[in-house]
Amino acid sequence: MPLGDDGNYKHENCGISHVGVDGGVCHCINLEDESVPQCNNENGNGICHDNSTEEDCPNSTTEKSTRKLSTRYWQIGSVFSCFIANLFVGGLPNSYGVMYTYMKEPLGTTEWELSLIGSLMGGFIGFACILGTVCVDCLGSRFTTLFGGVLTVIGFTVGSQMDNIYVLYFTLGVLPGIGVSLAYTATMVHVNKQFSKWRPLAVGASVTGVAVGILTWPPLSAAVADNMGWRGTFLINGALTLHFLPCALWITPSNNAEYSCDCPRVSFSKTIINCFKIYRLPGAIAFSIAQVTFGISYYTFSAFLPDYVTSTPFSMTASEAALIVSSSGYGSIVGRLIFSGIAMVNTKGTSFILFFSSCMCAITNLLVPLCTSSTALHINSAVNGLAIGGWMGVFTLVLVELFGLNNLSQTFGMNMVCEGIGTFVGPPLQSYLATLFGKKITFYSAGTSFFGTTILFIVSLMQNYKTSCSACVQSAKSKDLGVDNTGFS
Repeated sequence: MPLGDDGNYKHENCGISHVGVDGGVCHCINLEDESVPQCNNENGNGICHDNSTEEDCPNSTTEKSTRKLSTRYWQIGSVFSCFIANLFVGGLPNSYGVMYTYMKEPLGTTEWELSLIGSLMGGFIGFACILGTVCVDCLGSRFTTLFGGVLTVIGFTVGSQMDNIYVLYFTLGVLPGIGVSLAYTATMVHVNKQFSKWRPLAVGASVTGVAVGILTWPPLSAAVADNMGWRGTFLINGALTLHFLPCALWITPSNNAEYSCDCPRVSFSKTIINCFKIYRLPGAIAFSIAQVTFGISYYTFSAFLPDYVTSTPFSMTASEAALIVSSSGYGSIVGRLIFSGIAMVNTKGTSFILFFSSCMCAITNLLVPLCTSSTALHINSAVNGLAIGGWMGVFTLVLVELFGLNNLSQTFGMNMVCEGIGTFVGPPLQSYLATLFGKKITFYSAGTSFFGTTILFIVSLMQNYKTSCSACVQSAKSKDLGVDNTGFS
């Protein structure tokens, strides 16, 4: 693919500029021209061949109307699918801090040993995103979501019957983490590629599922554990994760009849190479390091706040602690909706929202040791949820803005891997520091880590916007690629 005069890669046949990693294969589709056959390859790496005849083109008004309704159906289905996947992404890891209080005595383990279960799950939600990227590019989003659901169900079902702590690390940490990660990666990439004009609103509605999960899962887990114990709670989690199966059915099939072009999948080796090629893009390295520092402190509230408030001077019950953790869910819902709405009105404001959110995360963590009442803890938790909601609501939008839509699956996967590294290291490290210097040091270290995220994000923005390599910057004139969006745009 030769480099044009404007610095963008141009296809020899259509001459359309594409922003992407050198060596990748981009769609050559002008969405404004309905006569060009389109390809349902949500990866942006397929090759579309025009083998259709004049009689095959949908020239009649009825055929065009049917196609528009079909497109809307799959677009709305992608939002529902992503919402359910995000529900588990937010709910399951954030409920582990509450479940530790029910597991310590029966298993005869320490808080530090149990913290590794949630740490493994949160870490593999990030680690396995690179596997999710490979599966999406090679198999498609539908099969990736289906495979992730099967792994999650097996993990929780088997883990609920085990006693050995090392087996629980695998069944309740590794397997559900990989399964949730596969579904999360597939649905997030798919919903971003289904929309162009309405992308901020669609993504905002989808990631609201994380906030709903944070809001509902900790108190419901505590209520179920009070009556059925921790085994019954995890067994119910396994049953609920069967919802990944209908999620897969809501994702656009690769053989959808309305698309008449042949779009071969990308090979495994090519996908891996493309994942590492994203670090040629300006600002990509600093952004990934920022994800590591973000991941270190992402689960601090949910993992350590219950133990902090159940000890003196608060001496709350596990159910009361769960309600404080779930307060962040209220703020997170509001944050995702508000900031997604702002992004719809002003698409250039996503970077400022990410900057503001990381600063607020740092401040709310530093304020936890200063809270002297349950009311103050509830308010602080809600504001923290608001900040997390702002970050998650615009995260993929910033990736598209900085690194291009064609590179979304690769940039999303690699950045989530970096977040997983931080998530895996963070809770055990903070737990160790708490045993040495007291429980308050956990929140001080988390606040410092979030400030580091802010600084690194600023560095990434400066590298991206000040670069002279215009081929690596998402320009306002570049085409939005993906499923036909004429029904919405």
